[in-house]
Amino acid sequence: MMNLMKSWTYLLGLSLLFLVSCLPEQKLAQTFAKSGPKIRLMVTPPDYIYKYNHKGEDIDGFAQMTDKQQDSALFYSSLFIQRLSDSSLLEEYINQFIAELRKANFEVYLPDQIDSFLSNQTQAYMVNISQIQLDEYTYPLEDKEPINDTVYYKKFNLNAMDFSVWFELSKVNAEKPKKTILYDSQSAYDSFDGNFIVDPWTNTVRYKYHIDSLSLSDVYDMARFLGRRHGEYLFDFFMNQWVAFNMPQNQYSTYYYHYNRKRNMMEATDEDRFQILNDR
Repeated sequence: MMNLMKSWTYLLGLSLLFLVSCLPEQKLAQTFAKSGPKIRLMVTPPDYIYKYNHKGEDIDGFAQMTDKQQDSALFYSSLFIQRLSDSSLLEEYINQFIAELRKANFEVYLPDQIDSFLSNQTQAYMVNISQIQLDEYTYPLEDKEPINDTVYYKKFNLNAMDFSVWFELSKVNAEKPKKTILYDSQSAYDSFDGNFIVDPWTNTVRYKYHIDSLSLSDVYDMARFLGRRHGEYLFDFFMNQWVAFNMPQNQYSTYYYHYNRKRNMMEATDEDRFQILNDR
């Protein structure tokens, strides 16, 4: 019993130490979120969207086609790629991205406002959305369940879409210019629900399922959603950079923080963030 008490005391001590060690960086992140970033951003949208269909296995004789024939066949056999409007998709994404940045108190400018952007002397960054890419493909799904000493399998091919964005971030008038590449990719799939059922009278096994197919409007909804999310991610990026710079001497931030604006909460995260591909 004494050993158990010692173990609990030790774990409690570690927990308290953990909480105390997080306080400096959490307080700094909260200070940044409360005061708001005094930063100007010049947001440059891409000229077009890269769109690819990867369902060549569904096209008869695909392997024997020339590259040009394959590109044409993939485009005209796609469910979404051929029907998506670049201009509409960009508008949905960019509008939400900018709205979220302004909600976070960034001053946001577009390329036709370059004179106003450069006339102010506060801290400023170029945010070049260097590439937006959509990839349509088939996602294989397998369900299995052991029933009466037999493992039953059912395979499906779901429609899927990846939405990927690359950003080039650079500070204006920096003494030592460097470019940071930020990246995020999210996926959407057909919604699927299924399960194996045993007929009580015949003892036969059958599979009951329902697929809610991904639609064109879902892809536009995805663009709007990611515009808002990437606005949040960019705020988080600047916040975490600021935290790291202002940590007490010889102390380092242990976690990457995401500010949940709706709940007014600071959350440590490994996933809800941009990937930093380089920082040079």
